[in-house]
Amino acid sequence: MKLFILFICFLFLTGFSYVASSQKKLLRELDEAIQNEDEYTARKDIYIDELRKQLSDHSLTKDEQYVFYLNLAKVYETYRCDSTIAYVHKALDAAKNVGNKKWINDCMIQWARSEAKAGMLSKAGTILDEITLEELDKEQLIDFYMTYVQYCIFSIEYQDEYDINDLLKKKKNFQDTLLKIAAPQSFEYAYTLALYYTDQEQYEKAEKVLVEYLPNVRPNTKEMAKICSLLSYVYQLLNNTDKQKEYLIISAIADIKASVKENISLRELATILYKENDLVRANSYIKKSMEDANFYNARLRNIQISKVLPIINEAYQLNIDNQRYKLRVLLITVSLLSAILLTVIIIVVLQMKKLSTAKKSIEGVNIQLSNLNQELKAMNKKQAQTNKYLLESNNIKEFFISSFLEISMEYIEKHRAFKQFVYRKIKTEQVADVMKLVSKEDTEKEYKELYVNFDNVFLGIYPTFVEEFNDLLRPEERYSLTEEKLLNHELRVFALIKLGIKDTNRITSFLNYAPRTVYNYRSKVKNKALNPNEDFEEKVKNLCSDKNI
Repeated sequence: MKLFILFICFLFLTGFSYVASSQKKLLRELDEAIQNEDEYTARKDIYIDELRKQLSDHSLTKDEQYVFYLNLAKVYETYRCDSTIAYVHKALDAAKNVGNKKWINDCMIQWARSEAKAGMLSKAGTILDEITLEELDKEQLIDFYMTYVQYCIFSIEYQDEYDINDLLKKKKNFQDTLLKIAAPQSFEYAYTLALYYTDQEQYEKAEKVLVEYLPNVRPNTKEMAKICSLLSYVYQLLNNTDKQKEYLIISAIADIKASVKENISLRELATILYKENDLVRANSYIKKSMEDANFYNARLRNIQISKVLPIINEAYQLNIDNQRYKLRVLLITVSLLSAILLTVIIIVVLQMKKLSTAKKSIEGVNIQLSNLNQELKAMNKKQAQTNKYLLESNNIKEFFISSFLEISMEYIEKHRAFKQFVYRKIKTEQVADVMKLVSKEDTEKEYKELYVNFDNVFLGIYPTFVEEFNDLLRPEERYSLTEEKLLNHELRVFALIKLGIKDTNRITSFLNYAPRTVYNYRSKVKNKALNPNEDFEEKVKNLCSDKNI
């Protein structure tokens, strides 16, 4: 049972944390949208200017003028109330000049809706009553009833629920008619049905209708703002403050990005944040809401906001004053602590000065000991390196001596066998066989064997010679060993130089080359060097050895 209770508590805390994180993210998005509002407003103004430029074309017909006037009125509908009414009048005049009854009714409906949003409710009601329903087609009827429902809602808000029974009856009747003629999949149907369920206190049904229709609405549009605003109201009636706040934020973001200045979501959100004691945001949002209402120039919205603005602003100012008082107290406290700290620092400094004299002598001794220790370490390191390279030198000498003895024994054995062979051949007077044995071919074979033995012994002593030798040459001129792991002619010449044999005559004698050939090899390889001007042969001589020894 205890585990179950702990599990439930864990789920609750996890869910609460997720909701808080989600709301913080949405609030940051709203703040960013407010910060970038000028960009969205500029887009709206550019579009409006384009429509105005097209209107300045004198070749437009009366029909085309009407279309542009009505389009401008619709664009201004949620942007600037007075401009909407002005262009509706122009569109209405154009429609009357043409004598198009359908256009006249469209303008009358638009005019009534604009007057209602402006707070001129009596005038809006008069205009709506002048419209003859029998002259309207289905689309106009839907627009008419949606406008009349809005007119009723604004009137109820304006009268603050005083003497509103007739308005409530009219609103319900028009909603019933709307639900009969509007397409079930349309925005008008979903919005009206949710509003109807809300009025009937069937809040779960209203929520279901709005949540199911929400995916059909494009984000950051006035339709999205209206749907989310109504959904937040439903959650308010369901006492779900988190959801109410969430959808108010989404609605406010949509209002700002769609440049909708006729809005209520930001005002309602400011009220909630005020109750949550988030006074900085509440004050910022209510002022932004007032700026939008002034820009839109709607009397009803100004009245509504003016009731809330002083309360939030006063709380914000009180909070600022309280913070200033706390800051003054904090500054005084910090000043006192700073004075105490300064006294302590002075005492500590005086004590440290006393200790400084004693430390200096100790530090002097420590420095001397440290220097001696470093010198001793350096000497030990040098001794270790010397021992290491002496050991390597002894190994090289042992390898060289064993190789030399092995080669000498091999040549002594060959010489003994040769003497016996010659002796037998001379004794039996087989001189031709002796002459054949001492031919030039055998001499060349001896040289080849000598080179193979030299290469093997040399590479055994200096296995990295070719790799280090290549580091002195340009990349494209570097050598590689033969398949038999033997040196080529040039490498063999410089192998002798590495051994200290720099005299050309000695090299020619050992390798059986012409002096000119040896000279050409040396010059050719030097020209391949990375730095031809430096003493190349001296660098070769220092290969495969540690310069620090």
